[in-house]
Amino acid sequence: MSAYDDLTAFLGEWGPFQRLIFFLLSASFIPNGFTGLSSVFLTATPEHRCRVPDTVNLSSAWRNHSIPLETKDGRQVPQKCRRYRLATIANFSALGLEPGQDVDLEQLEQESCLDGWEYSKDIFLSTIVTEVGGRPL
Repeated sequence: MSAYDDLTAFLGEWGPFQRLIFFLLSASFIPNGFTGLSSVFLTATPEHRCRVPDTVNLSSAWRNHSIPLETKDGRQVPQKCRRYRLATIANFSALGLEPGQDVDLEQLEQESCLDGWEYSKDIFLSTIVTEVGGRPL
């Protein structure tokens, strides 16, 4: 160990300057830690489903049934990345047909989310995913 002490002797003893530098550098870890942990909250993907634009002329019954259901944990929930083909359900709506009664929803053609997504604001009001509007992770 004496070889190390000989090599670092030009640095001087542990004095007020070294203590100041040590504590200033140590204090910089606190804001850096907050920055690292912020991604947990900023990049969250809230519950979502396909957006059905307001410009599509649908009855309230068809708007409520425009997203196919899937079974998750023993209950029926709307699919996150599929919807019924809007042109098809708009025609059924214009004809006055009722979903589930006049039309078998299981037989309808589905499409991907061509108009983006609607995000739940129950937990997060805004995240990177909801603001950028890209495909949910």
